[in-house]
Amino acid sequence: MSKARRLRLFARDNGICDICKQKVLAGEAYELDHIIPWALGFDDSDENLRLVHKTCHRTDKTGGDVTRIAKAKRQGRETGQQARRAIKGGSIPSRPFPKTKTTWPKRPFKGRES
Repeated sequence: MSKARRLRLFARDNGICDICKQKVLAGEAYELDHIIPWALGFDDSDENLRLVHKTCHRTDKTGGDVTRIAKAKRQGRETGQQARRAIKGGSIPSRPFPKTKTTWPKRPFKGRES
């Protein structure tokens, strides 16, 4: 990201962190955060970026976005059964039950006798 764009976004937000609503002081580390995570929308426009302190960004991103991205990736890929149905063009027939009844146990127990 260019320095001019970073300064333009800093001026747009008046130097105020979007998470803690505190002023970003001179020399203090700040970052530009994606409102909708980049991995979900691939949107790098100015409207999707917000100014945040570096420390606020670390505490805010610990769980929320990571779980949303993982869920989107899981939902996006097909499972093995869905892929087989797409190839076969319909439902997959289930395996039939065995026609004969097996006796259990096939051999007598060894050990304790009554």
